[in-house]
Amino acid sequence: MELDDPKTIRKLWLGFYVVLGVLLLLDPKLLELVHLLEHDPHHAARFVVDGWPVFFAVFGFATCWVMVMGSKLVIGKILMRPDTYYDSSPLDPTRDAKGRRLPDGR
Repeated sequence: MELDDPKTIRKLWLGFYVVLGVLLLLDPKLLELVHLLEHDPHHAARFVVDGWPVFFAVFGFATCWVMVMGSKLVIGKILMRPDTYYDSSPLDPTRDAKGRRLPDGR
């Protein structure tokens, strides 16, 4: 079984979707079981959304998406360099310090 074979990749994706679907279908029952195991009479009131079906799956996906997009925006601004950043040497007389071509073409 070659991992780069398209048939194998298709089977892996199919397996992923089957497992995901089973977990989403079992989510309400698993949630009920977790709440039964964690029952504490002195516990403060739960949030309403805790009981929604597939809430934790959607919340986890949304949180992951926000972290990826947020880091892409914030870290991208810090680490991004212009396309010509490595193209010119500091000794190139036709370019300025940021790698842009000088207008007079010295």
